[in-house]
Amino acid sequence: MVSKILAGVTLAVASVVALLIGDGLGWDVDGVLFLGAGVGGALGLISGASALARIGGLLLGLLAASIGYALRAAILPDSTGGRAVAIVVVVVVAVGLVLLTFGRVPLWSALLGVGALGGAYEVAFTDSPGSLTSTLPATLTLLLFMVAVGFAATVFFAEDESRDEEPKRGRRSQPSGGDGQAEQVDESASLDDVLTGGRS
Repeated sequence: MVSKILAGVTLAVASVVALLIGDGLGWDVDGVLFLGAGVGGALGLISGASALARIGGLLLGLLAASIGYALRAAILPDSTGGRAVAIVVVVVVAVGLVLLTFGRVPLWSALLGVGALGGAYEVAFTDSPGSLTSTLPATLTLLLFMVAVGFAATVFFAEDESRDEEPKRGRRSQPSGGDGQAEQVDESASLDDVLTGGRS
């Protein structure tokens, strides 16, 4: 519980600092502030894979989504059918890239990257598809900045939380073991009573 509170407080403070730094540098961080901080925070807190594997998966997802936007800008029509083809291609590419890592990278982190870029860039792309070569790199830069802030703010708390869960699992397993020992003691006592009674 304490680690969750600290993770949330740290993420909030880090996001505010990142916003102030971005404003000072003239970066338009506002458009990716919540999305980037949330994705980075989730990427840092979710366990089950190494930090490098999670980051790698996110980058693969961003690459797959970028390919999808490039296809939409170059050859796919601006229609429901064109967008349907794009999402199929993006998912297939993301899954394929993850498979090339032979299980080292989790698929969920790649899909998280796909969704992150979609949420951050779709409006800008729809407004000006022809400006992809300038707007997409700018969006990726700002998004990665905020994701890095969120990840750095939470990744250490994920390790603390996983360590905290180990004693709980140990405590949950002790009662069953204690009951088993008590049953064995009772059975031994009953057997001793039978043998004693037989001798008397």
